[in-house]
Amino acid sequence: MKQGYRRKHNRLRILFAFIAFSMLLVHNAPAQGKQDFKRVDKSASTQCRDNQLLVLHVSDDAAMGGLRSIEYDFTNNSLSPCTLKGYPNFEVLNETGRIVRAGRATHGLNMMEDGVKTTPQLVTIEPGKSARFLVHYNAGGAGPEKPCPTYGKIRITAPGITRGLVLRESLQLCGGVEVSPVGLPSAEER
Repeated sequence: MKQGYRRKHNRLRILFAFIAFSMLLVHNAPAQGKQDFKRVDKSASTQCRDNQLLVLHVSDDAAMGGLRSIEYDFTNNSLSPCTLKGYPNFEVLNETGRIVRAGRATHGLNMMEDGVKTTPQLVTIEPGKSARFLVHYNAGGAGPEKPCPTYGKIRITAPGITRGLVLRESLQLCGGVEVSPVGLPSAEER
């Protein structure tokens, strides 16, 4: 009879423990949603990294008096969107890789044709898509003046990134260089 009593008693203990454990889980269920963690939205864009971007020379234009402009694209070659905001660094380099005199672009050129300066905007670059920026410089005018020096390399660094990309680009530079903030190409160019 003692053995039957013990069995019954053990079963009651197990049943009581199970009920107590179940009540504990049910009681704490609302608190589980109040934990200090944030869900990560995988679709949210992050700052572009240097290994996500390619730089391409899109087009150039020459005007009277030696004024030149070049359009460049930062193309997202990754599988996820990323963002850029601000002005890229644009530097003209000599054959040893040093920045030439007046070869670092100043910020302030804008991409608006009406000449109204705009503040840099956050630009989301989808995979395989591009963001554009412009560079303006002076290559010297026509006439009997001594030609300005020609340099064969440039370094472009995207906003928020520390490592620049060096491109072979022939620039005849007589004066300062200006760069626009990064922006999306117009709808007809996409």
